[in-house]
Formats: sequence, C-alpha cells, structure tokens
Amino acid sequence: KKNILPPLNKLTLAADALQKGKYDTRVQNESTNEMGLLSNAFNIMAETIEVEISHKDNVANISSAIFGQDSLHPFCQELLRNLLVFTDAQIGAIYFLNEEENRFEHYESIGAKIDQLSSFSIPGKEGEFGAAIATRKLQHITEIPPDMQVVFSTVSGDFKAREIITIPAIKGSEVISVISLASIKSFSPASVRLIDSLINEISARLGVLLASQRIHEFSQKLQKSNIELEQQSKELVMQANEVSEQNIELEMQKKQLDEASRLKTNFLSNMSHELRTPLNSVIALTGVLNRRLANKIPEEEYSFLEIIERNGKNLLSLINDVLDITRIEAGHEEIENTNFNVNNSIAEVASTIEPLAKRKNIELVHESKDTELFINSDADKFRHILQNLIANAVKFTEHGKVTVTAQKVENNIEIKVSDTGIGIPQEHLAYIFDEFRQADGSTSRRFGGTGLGLAISKKYANLLGGTISVESVLDEGSEFTLSLPLRYDEENMIVEEESSTGLKYAIGQQQPIVNNVSDKSILVVEDNESAIIQIGDLIEEMGYHIMVAHDGSEALAMIGQSIPDAMILDLMIPDINGFEVLKVLRNEESTAHIPVLILTAKHITKEELKFLKRNNIHELIQKGDVDRTGLQRAVTSMLFPTTIQVKQPKRKAQPISGKPVVLVVEDNPDNMITVKALLADQYTVLEAVDAHQGIGLAREYVPDLVLMDIALPDINGVEAFRAIREMSQLQHIPVIALTASAMTHDRETILSHGFDAFIAKPINENEFFKVISEVLYGK
Repeated sequence: KKNILPPLNKLTLAADALQKGKYDTRVQNESTNEMGLLSNAFNIMAETIEVEISHKDNVANISSAIFGQDSLHPFCQELLRNLLVFTDAQIGAIYFLNEEENRFEHYESIGAKIDQLSSFSIPGKEGEFGAAIATRKLQHITEIPPDMQVVFSTVSGDFKAREIITIPAIKGSEVISVISLASIKSFSPASVRLIDSLINEISARLGVLLASQRIHEFSQKLQKSNIELEQQSKELVMQANEVSEQNIELEMQKKQLDEASRLKTNFLSNMSHELRTPLNSVIALTGVLNRRLANKIPEEEYSFLEIIERNGKNLLSLINDVLDITRIEAGHEEIENTNFNVNNSIAEVASTIEPLAKRKNIELVHESKDTELFINSDADKFRHILQNLIANAVKFTEHGKVTVTAQKVENNIEIKVSDTGIGIPQEHLAYIFDEFRQADGSTSRRFGGTGLGLAISKKYANLLGGTISVESVLDEGSEFTLSLPLRYDEENMIVEEESSTGLKYAIGQQQPIVNNVSDKSILVVEDNESAIIQIGDLIEEMGYHIMVAHDGSEALAMIGQSIPDAMILDLMIPDINGFEVLKVLRNEESTAHIPVLILTAKHITKEELKFLKRNNIHELIQKGDVDRTGLQRAVTSMLFPTTIQVKQPKRKAQPISGKPVVLVVEDNPDNMITVKALLADQYTVLEAVDAHQGIGLAREYVPDLVLMDIALPDINGVEAFRAIREMSQLQHIPVIALTASAMTHDRETILSHGFDAFIAKPINENEFFKVISEVLYGK
C-alpha cells in the first residue's frame, strides 16, 4: 500500500495541474513497476499536449501579427520578424515574381547582406528556389553546399548558415512569391512544422495584398493619366481655339483669294476680248491684202504685210499663252485621251518650226530608234509642249543644231530636245519653269518673249502625269527632257502645290449674266423636310415657283407632267437615287437641257464626280457648306446659264442656190470691214451694227447664215440669237457666234445657248471658212 498511494497521489495532482493549463507538469517516478510505467506514459502525453498547444499558439500569434497589416511592405516585415523569432532563424528574405522579366526579385529582408540577394530565373530553376518552384512545396536544405555562401554577420564575426528553408507562396497554380529562411544552427522539427502549417495562410494573404497593391498602383497610374489627359484636354481646347481663329483668318484669306481669282479671270477675259478685236482686223485684213496685192505693189512694200501679219500672230500667241496659264490654274483643262504615234507628232511640230530654223541656218534633227512609238495621252497638249520646247531651242540657238530624240524607257516615253545654244546659268535653272521668268533681263531683251512657254509646258506635263527636267552648260547648250507615262491615268497627275478645296465642288464655274428675274419654276428633289423648308424659303424669297418631290419616282412623275426650268437634286433619296434620276433626264430629249444643281451630304468619289460632270450638272454643293448668298447665286446662274455644256443637235444643211447670203451683226467698224473683206468673193453680205438692225434684216431677207457678234450694244448677241430663234420662218437659219472672248468657259457658254458654231477673233482665215462650210454645207 505504501508503494501505491504516493505515486498515485502524484499522478492525481499532475493530472489536475495539467487540466488547469500547466502543460509543463511532469511526474517524477523512476520506479520500474506499473506505477513507473504509468508515470512515463503521463509525461509523454503531457509533453505531446504541451507541444501541440505551443504549436497552435505560435501559429495563432504569427497569424494575428501578419493579418493586422494591410499593405505589402509592413506585412512582409512583420512576417519575416515573426518567422525568425518562432523558428530561431537569423536570416529571412522575401522575393516576388516579376512576370515581365520571368524572374523572382528581392523585395524585403532581415539579417541578410543585400549584395548576396540576387534575383532567380524561373526557367533556369536556379539555386534553392528551383526545387520549391518546381514542386510548389516547402524545401528544407540541411546541408548547404560549400559554394553557397549564406552568411550572418554579427559583432563577433560572420557565421555561415547551416540550414535553409524555402517557402513557396502559391496562388492558383502559380508561385507568386518565395520566402527564404536561413539559420546558423539546425531548424527544429517544430519550426519546420510551424512553417508548413502557415504556408496556405501566408499564400492567401500575400495574394490578397499583391492584388490590392496592383489595384492601388493601377489606380495611381489611372489618376496620373487622368491628370495628364485633363491637362492635354485643356491644351487641346486652347489649340482648338487657336485653330478656329486661324481657320477664320484662312477663310477670310480664301474669300479674298477667290475674289482676286475671279477678278483676274474677268480681267483676262475682258483683256482677251479687247486685244483680239483689233488683232482681228490686223491679221485678217493682212491676209486679204497679201492675196489681193500679190505682184501688184513693190516687193519691199509687199514684205511689210508679212511683217505686220507675223507680229500680229506673235501678239496673238502671247495672249493665248496668258489664257493657257489662266485655264490651267483655274482647273478648266480637260484631258482628251487618244493613242498616237509620238514620232509623227514630233515630225508635225518640227515641220512648222523648220522655216525658222532654216532662216537662222540651224539644223533641226529628229532622231528615233523606234518608229512605232505609241502613247496613250492628250495629243494636243503633247504637241503644245513639243512646240514650246523645240521653238525655244531654235530661238535660243544662234549656230549649230537642235536635236529631238524619242525613246521608250520602262513605262515612260522620253523626248529629249538638245541644242547648241546660249545655255542657262546654273543659278537660274531653279527658276526656268516659273511664270514670266527667263534666265535674266538681257535674255528677254535679246530674244524677246514673256517666259510663259516653259511654265505652260511644265504644267501640261504635270497634268499628263509627266515631268520636264533640264540640264545646261552656259555657252554650250541645253537639253530638256520630257518624260510621260505610256498610258495616261488621272491618278498620276502631278500637283506641285496642294490647294484647299474644302467641301464645295464646281463643274464649269461661271460668272452669271445678270438678268431680270422672271416667273421660273424649280423642282426640289429632297427627302429631308428641314432641307426642303430651308431651300423653299430661299427660292420663294427670290420670286421663283417651287415644286417639291420627296423621292426619285415622284420627281420623274412630276417632270412627266410639267418640265421645270431648273432642278435642285439630292443624290441620296429613296426609291430611285439622284444618280439614276439625272441619268434618265439626260437620256430624254425633252429634259436633257434642264440645268441641275446637286445639293447633297454624300461624299463624292472620283468616279461619281466624273459621272456628274459627264451629265452636265450645273454645280455640286455639299450640305453643311451652304451659305444663303452662295446658294442664291448658284440658283440665279442656273436659271440664266453661262457655262452649261448642252450639246446641240447638228442642224441639217439647207440647199442654197447662187451666192449664199450672210448677215453679219457686228458693231465694230474695223471688224465689219474685216469680215466683209473675207466674205466678199464668195458670199453676199448684209451688214447690221446692232441687234435690233440684225433682227430686222434677218426677218426681211431670211439669210442663209448669220454671223453674230456677242458683245453688242444695248441687246447682246445671245438675246438677239434667241429673238431670231423664236421666229418660225428663221428657225432653220444657222447662227455662228463671232467673238473675241477666248476662254474655254466662254466658248462653252456661247454654245450652250444653241449657237451652231463658234469663231474666235482674231479670225484665222482657214478656220473661218472651214467652220462656215461645215455649218452651211455639212462638210
């Protein structure tokens, strides 16, 4: 009994203490009997409980410490500090994944030398991180290789680490961080167990904080971007205001330039008329005198006529050059494509210049290796370029020769015009193609000319998609090279200076003839009600009658009932679009003449613009660019047209017996004498000095032909022509316009009124009789 009760009392007291939380309680009993065995079993149980409780407490303490941190750096510092304390380690470091570099880079550490904390490559599976990244499990290295120097520095010296624990933090299937702990002594099993228990919590918390930090960083970047965008927005507003001010200034300048261009065109047109009127008499009467006075007056005096005629033609050439430049700059030049033999054109031009070359004892040579050298381009403009280049070469060559060669070079034709003339100084080559420029003043005084020939040649070459270049040596000669594509394409056109076209296009721009507003009707084809109200208000204010159609079918039906005087047509209308409506109008004889103004918001392609141009629209105005004054001008000019190109059916030649009677309506006495002198041998001439007299003589004598000057006093030639056409007994009489206006749009304007032909002053005798013959006899 003595051996049982004392040990039993000890066990009871120990169990009671253990129950009260004294987990370090142990029973001291070294006997080998049953009570000794029971005491040992109790002690083992107590130790196990103590270890478990301690483990749980450590886990709870570390969890509490790290979960109290809401940002990454403090969290990592607190995590490392607690891990070092509870594992008795001396060195700790945390690495995070850099996805762009595909490496783990140092983020935070305690007790380590910074220079030893290098980054680790993921693909290379480097160092102690390699196994942890590959297995995604805790790695415990108990024997550090000699080449791995992990050192803990103290005041007593450096101590080499004995063991390393590598902890992978995992999110999903990806290792996002690696924690490394190093100790100068062995890690206890409890330390390893503690770390292994914390891996999931550490991984989860790190994942949350990383995501939070990235959101915070993104938010900061976004805030910074917003500040920058706000600043940029302010700058853009300032720039927009500046651009708006500049646009207002540019618009004002554009209007001024447009007005200047209009005035220039008017001036040139008027100048052409005024100069051609006296030239008509000079050239035409010189030709008459040449024919009548041959062998009748002394040879010296007879030669004066040739001088007068030559200089008159030179003056006419000058006027034509100025008008050519104006037409090109105004965009009135049309390209007429044909296939032609380059060598034949060169031969034709050379033959016209040959007499001048012979007078100067200059040899004019045309060379070509290929006689069948064909090109698809504008033959007239090609000859014009050649005329200027070859004539210039002959003009500026005093002795030697001028050589013209032609050859095919890849997809181009190259024509070289070389001479042995005076040459061009190098400093003047850059300006040789400028308008009104020659090498210097002495060249102009010595050889004459205005300096327009090369400017026109270059502009024509550019229109045809080609170039002109020059090489020259002073006092030795020059060589001009014209290069043109074998096949003309509008897209190859070379524009040396971009111009601001805006949104408004005009086909055949014109200056409207001022007429009194009469009772005219305009059909508006438009499906937008606000546009109808706007246009209707404007048209009614001008005193015209308005008809409205909301789609293509309705428009055609209304035209079938009553043909309007003009039409304003939107292209994007329901049912039948504007293009089809225009096509139907132009294909019907009764409606082919109706002037059409296109008013649309549609972006017009090149092909569509060509279609509209072919179908003789009056003008194309883009919606959004419509101003009241501009639209009123367009409507007025449409109802009283000046440039609508209406092709008149060819009048049937009437049988004529005896001398044809020609009525000449001309107010200029010199011009009347000139025309009479030309017609006297073959025709009977009736004279009228104004429209009233002309209309009266036409009614009285019913002539076979009327030559009508356009610029007549009181009533102009167009009105006189209309008065003649309104008389049934005179409707068959052909009427030819006779005018000094030579601009292309002037000719189109006159023909659009229904004249049978057009003869420009100064009169070219051959052309004069050719036109009359075609009109009178159809040949």
